[in-house]
Amino acid sequence: MSVSADFSFLNMTNTILAKIDYYFQGCILPIIILFGVIGNISNIYIFTRSSLYCSCSIYFFAGAVNGLVLLLFGTTSRWLGHTFPGLDATTFSLFFCRFRNYLINIIYDLAPYFIACVTIDRFCSSSTDVSIRRLSARPQTAYIVTIITTLTTFVAYIHNLIYYTIIDSLCQSNPGFYTQFFSIFTTVYYFTAVILIIIFGLGTVYHVRAQRKKIQSMTIRLNQKDRRRLRNDGQLLWILFVHITCYVFFAMPYHITLIIAAIKPSISKIPLFLFIQHVAIVALNFNQAVSN
Repeated sequence: MSVSADFSFLNMTNTILAKIDYYFQGCILPIIILFGVIGNISNIYIFTRSSLYCSCSIYFFAGAVNGLVLLLFGTTSRWLGHTFPGLDATTFSLFFCRFRNYLINIIYDLAPYFIACVTIDRFCSSSTDVSIRRLSARPQTAYIVTIITTLTTFVAYIHNLIYYTIIDSLCQSNPGFYTQFFSIFTTVYYFTAVILIIIFGLGTVYHVRAQRKKIQSMTIRLNQKDRRRLRNDGQLLWILFVHITCYVFFAMPYHITLIIAAIKPSISKIPLFLFIQHVAIVALNFNQAVSN
């Protein structure tokens, strides 16, 4: 009797989690899409203004375009497939299954790399070494770095087009070795960008503090153009701080679940873990809305 009661309680718990997950994603994702699209379009407008034209704004612009594509394609297709299962082409089209996961994984992992580019750019801009500062002073360099970063990520995830499949109407990575490989690969790829953000972010803070007294002593002699440039630099640093904070709180939990699933694959079949991972995916999408 005790075993039967425990089994019934477990089924009831799983049913409740499934309902919460259904309504949670069904209600939250449209809000994320709405505010995220508005935020990214606003960023595209802001960072295309001539007064903000610099290498840093180019990276922010690329990040906004990337976030817009993520929301309009990735988040929207996820919501439609979740709310209207019959519209989810990943359950019956192998091509769309592979293409969607390929593009979505690229977009998700490109986001922190654009922030890493901003961090490195601010590090160079705040350096006392003239040759290093020149790297930040050339917008053409930002275009080249953006293109190389994007192409590298597209090539890095090319295996998604081969090793994703449909099993029991569910689009997923091939079971076995590739599932573990992909979890480790995408986590390492993501955390490489996070490490770059932390290293160069701390380096930027060091540069700014080292030059604070010097800047304060020169403030009186700065002309209006220099004052405007310093004010814009301060605003860009603040935006960068907001982006980093959002990634720490909203993006990293999903990759933590990937690490856990890679270490212990059997846990990915537990309903509670799947529920937590789905919440983490929603948080990952939420990051695209609140960080813009």
